[in-house]
Amino acid sequence: MLTDSIAKEELHSLCESGIGDAFVSALLTFDGELGRDEKGYYLFFSTRDDFIALAFARYVKEGYAYAVEVGMIQPPDKRRNKIYTVEVRGRRALDLLADLGKVKLLNGDVVSVDNGVKSRISSHKDVAEYIAAAYLSVGSISRAGDGVRVSFEFELEDYADAFASLLLHNGIELKKSEKAGKYFLSTRKAQVISDLFALIGASKCALAMQDKIVTSEAKNNIRRAELLNAANLDKAMIAAVKQYNDVKYLESKKRLSLLPPELRVVADSRLENPDLSLDALRKVLPENISKSGLYHRFEKIADIVRRMKEDEE
Repeated sequence: MLTDSIAKEELHSLCESGIGDAFVSALLTFDGELGRDEKGYYLFFSTRDDFIALAFARYVKEGYAYAVEVGMIQPPDKRRNKIYTVEVRGRRALDLLADLGKVKLLNGDVVSVDNGVKSRISSHKDVAEYIAAAYLSVGSISRAGDGVRVSFEFELEDYADAFASLLLHNGIELKKSEKAGKYFLSTRKAQVISDLFALIGASKCALAMQDKIVTSEAKNNIRRAELLNAANLDKAMIAAVKQYNDVKYLESKKRLSLLPPELRVVADSRLENPDLSLDALRKVLPENISKSGLYHRFEKIADIVRRMKEDEE
């Protein structure tokens, strides 16, 4: 069963060699904050994922020669995950955001901010990185019946709509819902989940869902076969009961002995074996007869009974 921890572990492994601009753009869109105080501009990033906090700190250090420390906040509720923080100040914070297309600068000041979901995403690699980072920021996997549900949670509906459009443009369709002022994109469809993880390069997760699809299809095929077999058994039983009742009617009217020999032998056999299917019944007959031939003999008996009942009326 694919779990959230398994998915995030694989995405972490994909980030071990470093994270790209599209990845960071998604992190800052969903978990970043640009502010200004008496010391100037600052960029604040927070996450419950320590791996991502360290990866972001390394990205800043390698790209902007700015060493930052990863802070940690322990929530009052000890059962909740710790929050890891990274803060970048001054010119480097603005340069980083400008490089990502998140802000526009004029004479060192911010003149516009792009909080959009798709800042500077162009290549397939950018799309894969962006969606992977979005999953690590606001995505999760939970149990849903005998399967799983993948969900993305957003504070703003605009973010949910823009992200849904990005996914749809890449062949992934999720259902939007709203609860308690938050917006969700989710799916329980195994093929969609597999396609999503394949898109972002998480091949193990994609294959895990394909295994689920194959297993479910096999179970469905078995279930369909069982239902079909049960239906056939029901039909055979109904037919056997009707044949038995026809023969008993002839017996009650003392007409059984008047049947032609080829009909009398199958009638006697049905009285002795009221619950056998036609195929099983023909095997206990003294003569070799096909299933179709046996069926037609009982049809002749049924026709005799039908005419007798019509005459009684």
